Amino acid sequence: MTAHGLSKKVAYGALADFYDALLTDKQRELLAMYCDEDLSLSEIAERTRISRQAVSEHLNRAYARLDALEAQLSLFERFRNMKAAVSACLDHLALVNATGGDAQYHLNQARDILRRHMNEEEA
Repeated sequence: MTAHGLSKKVAYGALADFYDALLTDKQRELLAMYCDEDLSLSEIAERTRISRQAVSEHLNRAYARLDALEAQLSLFERFRNMKAAVSACLDHLALVNATGGDAQYHLNQARDILRRHMNEEEA
């Protein structure tokens, strides 16, 4: 990841949502505190009773692991692409004026399915 500052936390938090089962318990715990709870390294060190340097090393290993997993599997990138495609489909469907008996019903069904899918993925 090339993101910096808060966006780095958000980016790694998002990657952790996909790959956290493949991290160690300690990496998951520290990432959650750092990315989700927005704690500083010092606050995490105090809470976990390890040195600030150890927190930093654990997080750096977690970042490297997340980067490697995304490079190999691309789950996060595929998810982002799918989400963009669903949004584009919804935009196109909004432009369609249906005529005929079932056409409007089927267009509404398609929109509802896509919207539900988008909402499930965001939850």
